[in-house]
Amino acid sequence: MEKRAKRLRGHQLEMEKDKRNPLAKGDVQPSALADKLLNLWAHGGLSASAVQDLAHGAILDGAEHEELIALGKSGNWGTHKGSCHRDIMAYFCPKLTLCDSWDIQVPCLDPKTGKETHADASLLLPHLMFWQLGENHPEHFQAMFGTQELESFWANVEKCGDERLHGHWICLDKRPNLDTFVQEDYLDKRYVQDKSRTIPIFCHGDAAEYETRDSLMIWSWGGLLNSLPTLHSHMLLACYPKAATSSKTWDSLQVWLKWSFQALLSGYHPEVGPDGYPLPKGSVFEKMKGEPLHHNLFRCTIWNIQGDHEFYSNVLGLPHWQNQSPCWECDAMNPTRKKGASKMPEGKSIKLLEEKDQKYVDVDTKAALAKGPPHLIFQVPGVTSRMVRGDMLHILFCKGVCSHLLGSLIHILVYWEGKGKQNKSPSERLGVLFQEIQKEYKEAGAPVRLTNLKLSMVVDPKKPHASFPKLEAKGAETKHFCFSFLPVLKKLLDKGNEEHKQMIEALESLCKLVDFYDKAPMFLSCKEFAKSMSLGKRFFKAYSYLNKWALAKGKNLFHIVMKFHTLKHLIKNGQVMNPRFACNWKSEDFVGRLAKLGHSVSSGVKSTSLSKKIIPKYRVLLYLKLTRPNFGDEVYNQD
Repeated sequence: MEKRAKRLRGHQLEMEKDKRNPLAKGDVQPSALADKLLNLWAHGGLSASAVQDLAHGAILDGAEHEELIALGKSGNWGTHKGSCHRDIMAYFCPKLTLCDSWDIQVPCLDPKTGKETHADASLLLPHLMFWQLGENHPEHFQAMFGTQELESFWANVEKCGDERLHGHWICLDKRPNLDTFVQEDYLDKRYVQDKSRTIPIFCHGDAAEYETRDSLMIWSWGGLLNSLPTLHSHMLLACYPKAATSSKTWDSLQVWLKWSFQALLSGYHPEVGPDGYPLPKGSVFEKMKGEPLHHNLFRCTIWNIQGDHEFYSNVLGLPHWQNQSPCWECDAMNPTRKKGASKMPEGKSIKLLEEKDQKYVDVDTKAALAKGPPHLIFQVPGVTSRMVRGDMLHILFCKGVCSHLLGSLIHILVYWEGKGKQNKSPSERLGVLFQEIQKEYKEAGAPVRLTNLKLSMVVDPKKPHASFPKLEAKGAETKHFCFSFLPVLKKLLDKGNEEHKQMIEALESLCKLVDFYDKAPMFLSCKEFAKSMSLGKRFFKAYSYLNKWALAKGKNLFHIVMKFHTLKHLIKNGQVMNPRFACNWKSEDFVGRLAKLGHSVSSGVKSTSLSKKIIPKYRVLLYLKLTRPNFGDEVYNQD
């Protein structure tokens, strides 16, 4: 009688699967087509059943790669569509070597009734992710956190005199109890710890629309010293739909994130839970308590908090741009506020652009510690409003300083005769202008270009003189438009005319400043910083002249808004770090990708449960990025 083969179960079955998986043996290159299909699936572009169907079609056409066969036969060759996801996971992600998400109950809103309720929300704790990356993906850990550059980084921080070090937890010569740590007690301490083991990180927050009627609030983090593509340089912390967010939803999430960031700062797994409560029994926290997060004793400190002004104001609790005192970096005041206009001291208005007119008193670390914002992230030792960095993307390009300058310049060129009837229609003039700009685009090889330019992108064509003009375009489009518009402007304007001369000067100095930051290193030399300050002064002087000229002529041109004041601080803070390294190009890209991921899993899912769907999907995407060579590598352009 023929002997029947023994049926494999459990661990033995998994071992046999690994033997059959060519990637497990490392002797077969990944399939390019399988990479593409998995990339689309992991990003939310295709469902698992669609991936199976396409792979099956490739097999029928003669494809024989093991990975395509694995995709094609998932769900019993598509017979059971609901099993495709399970089978793809079993083959390509047999064991996710990344930290599990942690679920906590949070107060929230039921979008259907508007009533307050409670639901579980998922988050990825940064100290666990840090630990798992160090344990399971050491090469990516090194690239993500720039561990080879730490000593050089902190030496440069000290050399440039960054006063954020004063009173910081990393300045201490011994490890205090984080629960009783009082930052003010150590303001006179200096940095004496081992610089080669302290990793500077950033924390970013922003919202993005994932469906027509709702958006996701997304928090992420990453190493400040990496130059990796978006999904390798940023890691998700938490996300939650705005429609389901109550006033207390994020407080519950931030309690856990604060606790985790404190663990990152100490370099050890915490010995107690958030707010001093015992660690959950049987959890990974209890198992690892007191152990170092990394065998080389690396730790992290939040050195940059990034986002736009709306995030800073509405989420972090920093002053709003319409407040009487709108700036968290100095004591400037808002003259548009009726109550404050009459009492405003000389030299305090945010509308003052030239340094000779300004009498601002900057907020240093000591002052920031004395009056900290209410958000829980500022309760992490060493983190103050001084860590909140101005963002070039929003200050300059997204409805920012460049947008206002370009809007006024275009308005002048297309409404050449001013108010009233024009000798040539503004639309016709704008068309000729855009043709010249397109020639400059081509000559410069601009990677991002406006595809069209309409009057409605600058003013209301029906009321072109009623409000201040502003170019409405995406950040990268605005940036490259500046450089291509400058030579056209020089051809069209009369340099013998003082107003025209100042218009050219304003745009030229701003273009030179942006180009300077793009080419400069992370830390500027004294000479380089002086150059950036000089370019800033040139711009502010020219724009101030144009603003006064427009006011005297009764023209709604060359408007001054809060972003001009924040540009002043951005340039000044360049003394301690090139603002390009706190710019949100990649962060905005990350938020957009997470919103797309959210959309892909949102069908039929309650808003209150969405985070529990997004984070497992994100973990799969990150795992594939870490384990498959060149998986969906994007050539990232900081434009």
